[in-house]
Amino acid sequence: MKSGLAHSQVTDTSAGVEKLRLGFVGGAFNSAVGRVHRIASEMDQRFELVAGCFSRNEDVNKETAKQYGVSGARTYKSMESLFENEIEHLDAVVILTPTNQHKQQIQACLSSGLPVICEKALVTTADEALEVRHLLEEKSGFLNVTYNYTGYPMLREFQAMVQAQKLGTLEQIHIEMPQDGFTKLALDGTPITPQEWRLHDGRVPTVSLDLGVHVHSIVKFLTNQSPLELVAVSNTFGNFNQIVDSVICIAKYSGNLACNVWYCKTALGNRNGLKVRLFGSNGSLEWYQDNPEYLHFTDQHGRKSVIDRAHPEVTVSNQLRYNRFKAGHPAGFIEAFANTYCDIAEALHSFKQGCLSTNNPYVFGVEEALEGLFMLEAIARSSKDKSWVTVK
Repeated sequence: MKSGLAHSQVTDTSAGVEKLRLGFVGGAFNSAVGRVHRIASEMDQRFELVAGCFSRNEDVNKETAKQYGVSGARTYKSMESLFENEIEHLDAVVILTPTNQHKQQIQACLSSGLPVICEKALVTTADEALEVRHLLEEKSGFLNVTYNYTGYPMLREFQAMVQAQKLGTLEQIHIEMPQDGFTKLALDGTPITPQEWRLHDGRVPTVSLDLGVHVHSIVKFLTNQSPLELVAVSNTFGNFNQIVDSVICIAKYSGNLACNVWYCKTALGNRNGLKVRLFGSNGSLEWYQDNPEYLHFTDQHGRKSVIDRAHPEVTVSNQLRYNRFKAGHPAGFIEAFANTYCDIAEALHSFKQGCLSTNNPYVFGVEEALEGLFMLEAIARSSKDKSWVTVK
């Protein structure tokens, strides 16, 4: 779902609007993202989780329904039985399964006429994304992909400052997302093992589908530029020799923007060290997810300032929707996810009223996902060929 309108055109029309009914596919209480999606979707009373097939494990499925407050009568053993019984009673299905299952599940939803909200990555390859796009267009369906970091108020303020040309001509962006999950050891000295599906790489390594998609989405979100060519190095440094766990990339973007990328799961001491630094001819901005309430701005005279939601010159982050509590009381990851769900609700209400495109610049669909997968496939090719490659 393509969007490109300015941030000022987003409005909150939630007052008096009936909650949208969700069904989950995957997302059990013991999964990586299930509880986050459940809390975020319901935080601002825009959605209600009413049904689901949360796990193939019967006990986990039942326990998840209990913890999420979903009736046992509306908890199903398979996606097929969920569709059979709930197709007339859901406003959207949220896909929260491993990425290699997404294509089939998305296609089943779209073929049944059900709007889809899909956890990133959308699918595992660009070819799969093209198949999804074809069906989406054929069915005139609704598809949203959640890139939750774009929901942080100060990252949205970052975008607004770029759009207002506070940085002048954009010249270089440095973005990193280091984590340490694949190199840590338990107290007994054994590797801490992730979910089994994360230990297999396809055309695009799983670390790229986990982290690289976020890197692409954030650069796109902040600059509205696209990757053109790149050179990359991929390595295996951690405890699992069969998979790539570290990627470094230099990319040339449209608009003569130079981009430096690093993401990995082998950087000891980094739980989720997402950092973005954007430099322009008139100034620079820096944002760190570890301290998400603050932007650091430096002008061309070298003067530094710190910007938060209470800063007198902010134009986005001071809006009521981002201030569930006043500045100085930090909002975080789940609140950012909730902001994303509010935007999805706006887009879904518009879709239900017959609008096939959205005016919301915070809602992302197949086009953004496709461009990201083209970039990640180029990273994989460059790492293998040890050369610069063109992003398709």
